[in-house]
Parts: sequence; C-alpha cells; structure tokens
Amino acid sequence: MDRIVKQLLPKISGYCSYQDRCRQDIIKRLEKWECPEEHWETILEWLRDNKFWNEERFAASFVRGKFRGNKWGKRKISMALYQKGIDQEMGKKAMETEIPEQEYYDMALKLALKKLEQLLSKEDQKHILKGKTLQYLAGKGFEPEICYNAAEDAIYELIEKN
Repeated sequence: MDRIVKQLLPKISGYCSYQDRCRQDIIKRLEKWECPEEHWETILEWLRDNKFWNEERFAASFVRGKFRGNKWGKRKISMALYQKGIDQEMGKKAMETEIPEQEYYDMALKLALKKLEQLLSKEDQKHILKGKTLQYLAGKGFEPEICYNAAEDAIYELIEKN
C-alpha cells in the first residue's frame, strides 16, 4: 500500500467514524487534504471493506435526521439526497423504511397547526391562512396532497378548539 494512502487511512477513517458520510463527502475531504486522485478508489475500497463507509447506511441516517430533526418532507429529502449523489432507488428505499406514513402525516399536521397558530394573530381570512400554510408545507418538501390534507385538518382542529 502506498505511503500516502497509509498516512491518510487513520485520518479518513476518523472522519467517517464521526458520522455517516456519502462518497461525495469523502471525495471532497480527500481533495481538501490534497490526496492524489489515483488513490481515491483504494481508500474508498478500504473504507467500505472495513465498514467505515456504506452508502445505504448513510442514506438511512440522512433521511432520519432530515425528517425528525429538520422536519423536512420527502420531496426536499429526495432532492438533498440527489445533490449528495445518492442513487434514487437507494434514497426511495431509505425513505420507505425510515419514515412511517402515519408519522409523516402527523408531522405535516403538526407543522400546519403551528403555522396556522402563528398566522392567526396576523390574518383573519381563511383562504389567506390556508394559502400561507400550504406554501409553508410545500417549502418544507411535503407532497401537494399531504399539504392540502394537513392544512384542511389543521384548520378544522383550530376551529373546534375555538
């Protein structure tokens, strides 16, 4: 094994141990450390063989974090995975396993309720409240049908509360 590769392995394995990384993140880090391109595949292979790097594990972790932490919808998560260079099928599978449908809808409803409560003090007209809530949910990356249903249910819940 090349001297440069031997020097970089402890450093890059530490980088990958800290949190799951995708291929693109690893390549960017190797570029930052000025590692010659001819060594990249050797390093990536070593990381994969020693379980420091796994794209499927990264996709699942990324989906979990963006959904639960950032409260993103599937569309926004899917776009972010695409930008990270993750295979579309792998991303789809990660979302199916990491985001239960009921929890997904409940998250959209909770966000819609929160947004409506914020807007209630500012707006009186129902169609304006609904439009702004739909826009907010769409910006979070939820699908149109989920946005519409969550906004409707949130309005209904707020009317029943008051």
